[in-house]
Amino acid sequence: MRKSTALAFALCGTLLLVLLFVAGRFLYINNHSQSLEKIAGKGVQESLLLVENDTELGAVDDPARVSDIIALLSGYTYTEYPKFFHPQEYELSASRLTVHFGNGHSIGVNADGYVFVNGKLRDIEGSRGKEFYHKLYLLFYPNAG
Repeated sequence: MRKSTALAFALCGTLLLVLLFVAGRFLYINNHSQSLEKIAGKGVQESLLLVENDTELGAVDDPARVSDIIALLSGYTYTEYPKFFHPQEYELSASRLTVHFGNGHSIGVNADGYVFVNGKLRDIEGSRGKEFYHKLYLLFYPNAG
């Protein structure tokens, strides 16, 4: 009787700890999200620096093109990467498009759909990273579409 009671308490305690950990991570992910305003700062962006991999493509100061890029970037909410295991380094080495703002912050996405905010792996709502990459690619290279 004592052994089964002790085993039951140990299992319940372990289950409670696991549930608390999962609930805490879930709350952290949901409450620790960033909008474009938090990343780029308040105010109007007059120019953006576009970078593909490590190659600068140049600054964009055309107001129409800047507003198109800002409209795309503001359509997403950037959250913590939700999975317990992060992708391997070789999975993160695909072609990466990055937009740098005047305050030094950046948002990037690689061809595999992994999103980076200031170089840190993040996620976007709905995990639509590949869709985000293709839309951003068309804004980087308007003649490609």
